[in-house]
Amino acid sequence: MPIVTGILLGLSTLLFVGPVFFYLIKSSLESGLKSGIAVAIGIILGDLICVFLAVYGVGEYLENTIIQKWFAFFGGLILIAMGIKSFVNTKLKKINEVTKKANSLLKYGLNGFLVNFVNPFVFAVWFGFYTILINKYNSDLEIKTALLFILVTIFLTDTLKAIFAHKIKTIITPKTFDKIVKIIGFIMILFGVRLMISLFM
Repeated sequence: MPIVTGILLGLSTLLFVGPVFFYLIKSSLESGLKSGIAVAIGIILGDLICVFLAVYGVGEYLENTIIQKWFAFFGGLILIAMGIKSFVNTKLKKINEVTKKANSLLKYGLNGFLVNFVNPFVFAVWFGFYTILINKYNSDLEIKTALLFILVTIFLTDTLKAIFAHKIKTIITPKTFDKIVKIIGFIMILFGVRLMISLFM
């Protein structure tokens, strides 16, 4: 059944703890639930583009080594920059909160999209999912139904992660919060460095 297959494949992405996971948690901790959900929306938009590219046969172009290296380069830069930003004093972010809400949500959504979309691993996962589905189902409708439920499942689980991080924020001390944000920032820098290293492999 394509719906069940889609849900199971969507849940399988919980095993992939990558930069998007840490950025989602960091955003919810720093700026609240709405920011976390904005990141989740950005992530799913990136996934939608990956699905489109897989379905309409653009995957072979993205297998080009030069294109992959450019994605790795920009992805590494973005992750390193976001990680470094985590070491800036986060207490200042509470100032003028009301006036900058709309811009902040757009920024978080865009960052979520970029962190997800420029990661070559994300393309590999989606093209892998698509290969599984075309081998499992003969009907175009069944394939697209399964893809839809993968996307829905990913968005729902990302939203639950944002809610979880937001709840944690209410029970931790400011000092612990600051440490968690810095640890996540450091992890994002490591992911960025790993992407950069992949340029030479």
